[in-house]
Amino acid sequence: MGAVPTGASSLATRGRCRATAFVANFGSDTVSTIDVNTRTKNPTDIPVGDGPIGVAVTPDAKTVFVANSQSGTVSTIDVKTRTKDPDDIPVGAGPLYVALTPDGKTAFVTNTVSSTVSTIDVKTRTKNPADIPVGAAPNWVEVTPDGKTAFVANTGSDTVSTLDVKTRTKNPTDVPVGDGPAHVRVTPDGKTAFVNNVYSKTLSTIDVKTRTKDPTDIPLESPPGGFVFTTDGKTAFLGNYTSDTVSTIDVNTRTKNPADIAVGPSPLELALTPDGKTAFVTHNNTTMEYVPSTVSTIDVKTHTKNPDDIAVGLGSLGVAITPCRR
Repeated sequence: MGAVPTGASSLATRGRCRATAFVANFGSDTVSTIDVNTRTKNPTDIPVGDGPIGVAVTPDAKTVFVANSQSGTVSTIDVKTRTKDPDDIPVGAGPLYVALTPDGKTAFVTNTVSSTVSTIDVKTRTKNPADIPVGAAPNWVEVTPDGKTAFVANTGSDTVSTLDVKTRTKNPTDVPVGDGPAHVRVTPDGKTAFVNNVYSKTLSTIDVKTRTKDPTDIPLESPPGGFVFTTDGKTAFLGNYTSDTVSTIDVNTRTKNPADIAVGPSPLELALTPDGKTAFVTHNNTTMEYVPSTVSTIDVKTHTKNPDDIAVGLGSLGVAITPCRR
């Protein structure tokens, strides 16, 4: 399985509600669902396409998009009924991750084999016939909070591409970053993009407005997995793929807290609950996609892990949490 450790997304809360975590199980071609409040998994997983990796939820919390890496498709799941649409959406070769625009109208999908990005009209579930060429082996895609720009981490070319969301055009000049960028996320204030460089064990930061990278990357102690920002934008929780820990990064000072949080084996992706109080962490050793996986949960305020992990499907990868489940 060719995916590089990456990260996951979170959505803002809307009133009193119950949130659901959706976890893509690469090894069993399913999606598990977890009640966030009770930390209990629904006993019945949802079958999707082959090799599901990336998961994203529409802003209205009605639909989940799942990128199926081995079938070249995107599945959609009705959040309320937990049912998959019988017709998957064909995209490019090797789709990995999905991002939704803030208005919920368009889904962006990275195709790592064809080095392109597909766009899907969410309402009609139709793909634009023309994919957008980006850098080599694109991995994670992130849309800025203002909905104007999509950032794409290109693992194969050590760059980040930027796309104009409205015109679907790529800036001709990509931004060079570290070695093996897999995931790019934009801070909640929309000012800075953080990039995890898996092979150089660093984090790069890019000024969103000027598209310029800070000359000094943030050093890490192990290959970084996915990461997520706290709701106030002050802290990033980052999975350390080979050390079975989660680090916290001070966003303003660009420094790592020396005390890491021990979690399960091979922490891969993270998502934040709507109330901002808990981080969900998936675990997957990509050499063992067909073994049962677990999800850890961390108290954001105290930096402590719940002692009981949650069992999910085989080879869990992506995770996304809905704003609510009424």
